[in-house]
This record gives sequence, structure tokens and C-alpha cells, in this order.
Amino acid sequence: MTTVSSLAPDPRWRRLPEERPQQILDAALSVFAEHGIDGAKLEEIAARAGVSKGTIYLYFPSKEELFRAVIRQKIGPLIANADLLVAAEGTAEQQMRAYLAHQWECLGREESEGWIRLVVFELHKYPDLAAFHWDEIVSQSNRILGDIIQRGVASGEFRATETIATARMIKALILMHVLWTGPRAPAPPEHRPSMESVLSNVTDFVLHALRAVPASGAPKA
Repeated sequence: MTTVSSLAPDPRWRRLPEERPQQILDAALSVFAEHGIDGAKLEEIAARAGVSKGTIYLYFPSKEELFRAVIRQKIGPLIANADLLVAAEGTAEQQMRAYLAHQWECLGREESEGWIRLVVFELHKYPDLAAFHWDEIVSQSNRILGDIIQRGVASGEFRATETIATARMIKALILMHVLWTGPRAPAPPEHRPSMESVLSNVTDFVLHALRAVPASGAPKA
């Protein structure tokens, strides 16, 4: 028997027009992370967002432009938040701890592992999107991390080091640990460390590598 409730449309389809772009972007972020750029289908994004495929084209003229919007509106603000965190008062070591904790919190999100795999293994096939991602995300994150490193060197907290190379090594530690501990990690679940222990170990490793060493050769306390 057909009831009134069974005839009612899915509440997702009754969203206000101004809500639709964000719902589409949220759905796109998840689908891109799960399937990559090649495998992401606008039909699936539309279904998850509760809109028609045609509605997507009202806001985003192509899949590539939708990807750019995800970077600009969903990924970019996380980097901006990191900038605000490290701008607060504190020693370079305290700012490095805050930066690493924020990065790890962001990368601990459900879709982060898939997004990293997309960037590492697929984005090179789209040179324009790769350049856009570099300018919007990578360069900004490198600048924030590089400023902390330079601040620590100038204050004497950190040893003299090449900023860009050091930032690259620190980020490599973080990104690879996401891949080693995420849902598709090669190790069985029972052998994956907790997110908290990974952050603690990575932070300890990074700070030990950065701290200035007195002339005697003994690390600073």
C-alpha cells in the first residue's frame, strides 16, 4: 500500500539552492578520495549530494573545475587554519608541535588517505590541476612550515638547516604515516599503531632532528 510518507521526496532534494554547492563539494571530496579523478563519476557525486547530475553543471562546468573548487574551498581552508595556529605566540618548538598536531588532525579525516593517494599517484596525469594544487596547497603549507623552521634557527632553538629540504622531509614523514596507518594500509589492522602514538613519535623524531646541538656535542635538554 502506498503511503503519504513513501511519496514524500528525499529530504536531500529539498535543500535550499544556496546549500547545494557545499553539499556537492562535500560529496565530491569523498568521491575523489575514494575513486581518484579518473574513477570519480558525476552521477555518484550527484547521488551523494542529493541533486541531479544537471544541477552540478549549474555550479561547476566540468569535473576538473569541481576538483579545483574542492581544493580551493575544502582543502585550502585547512591550510589557512594552520597558519593561524602557528601565528600565535610561543617558541618555535611549541609552534612546530602545534603545526604537526594540526596536520595530523586534518590527515586523520576519513577521506585523507584516499586524497593523498590521488595526489601522489594520479595528479601528475593532469598537469594543470597538479600546478593548481601546488600553488593553492603545497606551496602554502611549505611556507608555513618553512617559517617555523627559520624562526627556530634564528632563535637558536633549531640547528642551521636547509629550509626547503627540511620541510620536505618533515611532510614526507607525515604523509607516509597516513598511508601506513589508513584503511588501505599494507599492514593488517591489528598491526597498525594508533593515531595518537604516531603523532607522538613523529613529533619526537622531528624535534630531536631539529634541536640545536651545543658545541660539546650533547643535545640540548
